[in-house]
Amino acid sequence: MKKQNILVICTGNTCRSPLAEAYLKKYGADRYNVKSAGVSADHGQVMSSGSKKILEKEGIKVDHKSQPLSDELIHWADKVLTMSASHRKIVEEGYPHQSVSTLQEAAGKEGHDIEDPFGGNDEDYKQAARQIKTAIKDFLRQT
Repeated sequence: MKKQNILVICTGNTCRSPLAEAYLKKYGADRYNVKSAGVSADHGQVMSSGSKKILEKEGIKVDHKSQPLSDELIHWADKVLTMSASHRKIVEEGYPHQSVSTLQEAAGKEGHDIEDPFGGNDEDYKQAARQIKTAIKDFLRQT
């Protein structure tokens, strides 16, 4: 069976979407190819130290560099998962043909954005990572 391509999107592609990409690659690598991007991202930024620290504690090695959302990435993706409803709206407005949902919607939870931990403390990053990891596992159970 051919793997589906999933694109995960947040704002800067340094905190939430790299976490979601890493968890999808860890738990769903047999079914999905995964990339991430940001609606306001620059090229080549490193992952936030808070997100990187969480993944390292879990033994997940990542060499992430940010990238902005692009036509090329949208055309690559079979499905787009966003961290918030506002990200979903941006993608839907720019690419109305694309299948888009928030990660929480794809996991069966309506109306819950995953808050951006950027600039927050360790607990903010842990909370975001827990939400993302739970949503990824719920999404994978449903697909």
